[in-house]
Amino acid sequence: MNKLFISCTLIFLMSSSYILTAQINPVYKEVDQILWVVKDLKSVKKGWVEIGFSEIEELKKVKLISHGRRDDKGTIKASIAHLGGANALWIQPVNGETIFSRYLSKNGEGAVALIHKIKNVEQLHEITQQLARANIGKIATYTLQTKTGELKYTIMDTKEKGKYYLGFVIDERTGNNSFDGKNQLNMKFNQYAFAIKDEKSVSSFWLSAGLPELEITHGPVTDKEYFGKPANFDMKLGWQRHGTIVYEWIIPLKPPTVYADHIRMHGEGIQHFGYSVEDIDKATNFFVQKGYKVSMSGGWGEKGKKGSGRFAYIDLNKIGGMTVELLWSYKE
Repeated sequence: MNKLFISCTLIFLMSSSYILTAQINPVYKEVDQILWVVKDLKSVKKGWVEIGFSEIEELKKVKLISHGRRDDKGTIKASIAHLGGANALWIQPVNGETIFSRYLSKNGEGAVALIHKIKNVEQLHEITQQLARANIGKIATYTLQTKTGELKYTIMDTKEKGKYYLGFVIDERTGNNSFDGKNQLNMKFNQYAFAIKDEKSVSSFWLSAGLPELEITHGPVTDKEYFGKPANFDMKLGWQRHGTIVYEWIIPLKPPTVYADHIRMHGEGIQHFGYSVEDIDKATNFFVQKGYKVSMSGGWGEKGKKGSGRFAYIDLNKIGGMTVELLWSYKE
């Protein structure tokens, strides 16, 4: 009887998990843009070109228009960078009061939102109504008028509980250039990563919003270093695998870690982007020669065996306030 009960319970849980995954809105499968606020767009673009990312579009003649927010009036500069499979909309607030200038003033430079593409106003209404049923409302709506057409953004009020702004865009531009994210080291984007203090409330919030709960792991890390010196840091990891790119949520447990550093300097939120590399030593040396530091590194699994690998974080704070993680997996 006990075995039968356990078997039925497992089947029910597996079925429930499948149903939940199947119910995730297809819009969330792809992130169209990372909305990223910077202080000096010119220097950020120059810095990323110098580390091998040259596919950057300047959005000329940009005009920012807010809708329904009396205090949101300002001007910006903007460019879209194609970073090895991720599209980053860099925004430099120039003057006035907007969600971007407020974020920059409070948190400093960094990625603030993940933006999903939608087809039209009808689809936007449908998905915002779904979120409204979870008591998640709009915090801002913007139109970016560019030379080739409009980008219409809706930003949802998810930052406080979800640790980043969830957003949607209707892209009405014409004649867009085709980019594939080519870069000097052939880095392949494979991870959005967040630093948070506690996973339970974050997990519950995103579940209520229609995304999966966080799957928590706490595995051993080998060869730990923090800014080039041996360290005994520790962290838990939370995972969401609902889309083409995994979301990694890091909960620092024992310092020193780059995650706790980010929370202290910028607050909880998007902390780094992960890239797979073909040769991690070559890649880290490349960044060091360009004047950047390896802020934290280590490995997992049994060295030299299938299932093992290495990671290294590159501190790119001086060109936009973010960190990049290089990931390498052992291949037989």
